[in-house]
Amino acid sequence: MREYLPEIVKCVRCGRCRTVCPVQQVQSWEFAGARGRMQMAMGLASGLEPSAGMIKNILTCTTCQRCVTECPSGADPQQVTRAARHKLVALGHATPHQLEMQERIRNTGNSLGDESARTTWITGPRVLGESGYVYFAGCLASYRYQSTATATYRILEKFGVGLLEDEQCCGSPLFRMGLDASELIEHNSRQFREAGAHTIIVGCAGCYSMFRERYNGFDVLHLSEFLADRLDELSLSHIDISVTYHDPCHLGRTYGIYDAPRKVIEKVCTFVEMKASKENASCCGGGGGVRMGYPALSGSIAEELKNNIPDGIDYVVTSCPLCFRNLSDTGVKVLDLAELVLMAMK
Repeated sequence: MREYLPEIVKCVRCGRCRTVCPVQQVQSWEFAGARGRMQMAMGLASGLEPSAGMIKNILTCTTCQRCVTECPSGADPQQVTRAARHKLVALGHATPHQLEMQERIRNTGNSLGDESARTTWITGPRVLGESGYVYFAGCLASYRYQSTATATYRILEKFGVGLLEDEQCCGSPLFRMGLDASELIEHNSRQFREAGAHTIIVGCAGCYSMFRERYNGFDVLHLSEFLADRLDELSLSHIDISVTYHDPCHLGRTYGIYDAPRKVIEKVCTFVEMKASKENASCCGGGGGVRMGYPALSGSIAEELKNNIPDGIDYVVTSCPLCFRNLSDTGVKVLDLAELVLMAMK
């Protein structure tokens, strides 16, 4: 942790992050937010023995980046928190839910621990493709939201986009929780090379962020970016529904992908902006391992997000299956962007 001291001391304890941290807004506790975590990280860097409370508060960060965009000093509490998680694991303080995630992926190759085939959603011939573009479905779309994977691939196969022979978890859940994802990175990277891929297309914000951050040698596009540049080739009709769009944290605040999904949505139906959107969008509460380790907290954050949904819309559209999952659990009618586009295709 000592290498992060320059980043830690950028925090001037001003408290700006207290007003935006989704965890602190729900728990109303100093050490549940970014300022508190920076203080705990300083303790770790100084050799302080971690307590149970410290471990919990470091692990309840959703990695939403609100503190990063709000910080007037240019500190990155999210990066420091992630480093603190890796440090705690290295010190032997992995929690049961971290170890469970590790075992799930080690035994099944996916974050859900599902032992069924990853490609049961594929109903037609499997195409490896020769376009240089590969669709990476991700764990949730492959096992829990197969209609999303099917819709995405039905759109992409028109452009010659192929699939991997043996896709496994991208490693984001492990990496965000402070665990080692190097084997998954190497496995999938080898798959991309063997497929002759130069560009990876993903529909999951977490996968997108992981590929951009930890994989080398490939370009990465979110589905919305790929489609926004090819709308005239899709033969889309207008659907008589109104929707709003929820910006996933790892797609919006982390990488600034705001315009592409809106361009796609406005092509096919009536779009109404969220009450708080883009860089000010609320977190769904599902990221950073919080949904798995602290489900009640995750659900409370998702309930808070509902306050941003405008009245009178038919669906909330999002570009992340984890956001889809958390919002759906609160009773919100949610569509993945790929499903919306497929509805509009003639």
